[in-house]
Amino acid sequence: MSHVSEMWCYHWKWKLQQCLCLFTTYIICMQQTAHGCYDCRTVLTDPSGVFTSPCFPSDYPNSQACKWIIRAPHGFIIQLTFIDFDIEEAPGCIYDSLTLDNGESPMNLCGITAKGLSYNSTGNEMIVLFKSDFSIQKKGFNASYVRIAVSLRNQKVIIPQVPDIDAVSVAETVSVPELRQFTLCFEATKGSSDDNDDWKVFSYSNALLTELLSFGKSAKGHFLSISGTQCILKNALPRHAEFFTGTFQQLCVVWDSFWGTIGIYAKSTYHVVSCPEFFNKVIPGDGRLVLGSNSNEVSSLNGDIYNFRLWNFTMNAQTLANLSCDVKGNIVDWENEFWSIPTSALKAENNLSCGSYLIPSSSIEPTSCANLGSLCQATVNATTPTPPTVTTNMPDTNRNDKPNNGGLFYRISIIVSSSNPNSVSKVHDVVAEWLNRTFQNWNYTVYVVNISIHPASIREGTRQKRSIKSFSALALLVYNATNNINLEEEDIRQKLISNNRTMEEGYQLHTVDVDPVEKCLAEENPPNYFWPDTRPTVTNITFCHGSSVQTASRTCYLGLQNYTSYWGQPDLRNCTENAADIANQLLNLTGEGQQLTSDKVNDVNYVVQKLKKIANDEEIDESLGSTVVTIFSNILTSSDSVLAASSSEALKTIDALALKIHFTGPSMSISTRNLALGVSSINSTSFKGGSFSVSPQSNASDFQIDFDKDQTSAFASVVLPPSLLKNLSQDEFEVISRAQFTFFNKNGLFQ
Repeated sequence: MSHVSEMWCYHWKWKLQQCLCLFTTYIICMQQTAHGCYDCRTVLTDPSGVFTSPCFPSDYPNSQACKWIIRAPHGFIIQLTFIDFDIEEAPGCIYDSLTLDNGESPMNLCGITAKGLSYNSTGNEMIVLFKSDFSIQKKGFNASYVRIAVSLRNQKVIIPQVPDIDAVSVAETVSVPELRQFTLCFEATKGSSDDNDDWKVFSYSNALLTELLSFGKSAKGHFLSISGTQCILKNALPRHAEFFTGTFQQLCVVWDSFWGTIGIYAKSTYHVVSCPEFFNKVIPGDGRLVLGSNSNEVSSLNGDIYNFRLWNFTMNAQTLANLSCDVKGNIVDWENEFWSIPTSALKAENNLSCGSYLIPSSSIEPTSCANLGSLCQATVNATTPTPPTVTTNMPDTNRNDKPNNGGLFYRISIIVSSSNPNSVSKVHDVVAEWLNRTFQNWNYTVYVVNISIHPASIREGTRQKRSIKSFSALALLVYNATNNINLEEEDIRQKLISNNRTMEEGYQLHTVDVDPVEKCLAEENPPNYFWPDTRPTVTNITFCHGSSVQTASRTCYLGLQNYTSYWGQPDLRNCTENAADIANQLLNLTGEGQQLTSDKVNDVNYVVQKLKKIANDEEIDESLGSTVVTIFSNILTSSDSVLAASSSEALKTIDALALKIHFTGPSMSISTRNLALGVSSINSTSFKGGSFSVSPQSNASDFQIDFDKDQTSAFASVVLPPSLLKNLSQDEFEVISRAQFTFFNKNGLFQ
């Protein structure tokens, strides 16, 4: 007990005159907590969930000691997101705090700046610790967690810098064939502090370690090397500037030995480089491909690599421009089974271009307060003054009036001089204590967080004694506008200036700058998603494009390095496209009174691409199939010039639809004004022939398809003889399952 008392009095030594009284209260709280808050020490193993500080959204009780262990199976990491976060702010989080142990480097969090932020574990476990002391409670936190499958889609690879030590290579089970042409795409970064201009991104060698293929950079510029011959990619990639930077840049390389050329697709631009020395070259198969250099003579790119894919055919510029994450490399793909990668080289990261994260379910695991008794309704009444935190001293009655708009943020920049030979940490404590006293008992609910101190010089040009040192202090002031009173930056500036003389002896304030933190500016990202001007830490919600139910979200974050705002990536995980909804939208777009004209070629392309996605990706029943056929019938009313660009894709999509549509019975037909589709089941072992015919319906503008009937009034008919299947191979014979008949009343697609 005496040890606890000593520790408590050390942190609060300016309260020593009332140490005995408050220590008694502290022990009472600890006893109540130990008996009542066992539910906040638990292990969470569900795939996703939500947990909160005790009593959330009410203020958390005094003297809590909570621990959550979030655990997932091997092969997963944990992603933790703070939906709401408000814990008593103090330098170093010495009073109340949340400690996050991600398996690599524990961090202490307090204040409000963690709101909206996400953190990833490095392994399959994350530990969250929460503690509160005997006074000043806040709202606490509300956190969600989700498992993330640790596939390569969710991880980047740190390129090894020493050959054959923790090497990253294509797995031995993957056989690279002989190559006369290829398309290769990857994303990479390069360390900003690395000035080396002689490196390789990858190297492919035979069993004798003779290099057969590599890509890198030398003093002459970026190059592609085949069988020891280098082709400098001049005009396609910069020679003296860095293409790879601190953020991922995608690069695609296309080579064809027949033409002796190299295509480079980078930053949405396609360049062709002539390399006659590569004409008729052949890259032998069965080699070993490693990321980085395969020798000590040339270093590896000092950076990370992601989404390395290799095909044994060439792609044109249009294909590369539309290349999606779903297009897998047919030789090497960015999936675990293609690679041999040591754990030390893998690092999970948010916002990778092809990352696929699980969507948290609605399951909630709140921290129970059922046994806390009065702790969730009352606070400990202490007669001591407010402790020296950097928050303002406001009455408890105002604590629950927290705005939902994230508050207002101001950057405070000051220059302080000191005649005392103190360290930066001492100056930090002096400035933090002075800021706290300056804003206590003010008319505004404000507090200061994230104070940083750096040595500086007085810019006014005034002469100083050599014994006087100057320091630059940067801090963030948070204003919770609970009473809707405007707070101008000049008011903050004058408040600081007027309290200059209250700073500790030997310190003097020289300059004061106060600026509001800018909003994230309105923008459209991605297309059809509009985000208005938004204050930092605020999350905007909007409907998914084309939906009145599903929502997307985007958060305006606050960067704590320079106190500027920036947009996070839009969260479109809920915007899953429902095939039936999309089809109905397209039906409305192409229906009566919406005839597409020559001014709307892009509209037709849009419709055909959407229908293609439905036909290729979705399960199609007769109802959905009927809607798709009706849409095609509608666009057939467009002119030939409008249909020309999409004719080939449209015909292929109609064929794909006929192959996939599910129906009951021996046959099904869909008839519309300009298009009729008939599909008949075929038993290849007992096929005796069949027929299709199309004729006008009585008193209707649509057509009628008949099976196995001879229609004398038919517009068209097809007879399938019993001998139709006789010349098929055994493999073809076994997969025959249906026959398709399509009738077009317009010929605009046949150009």
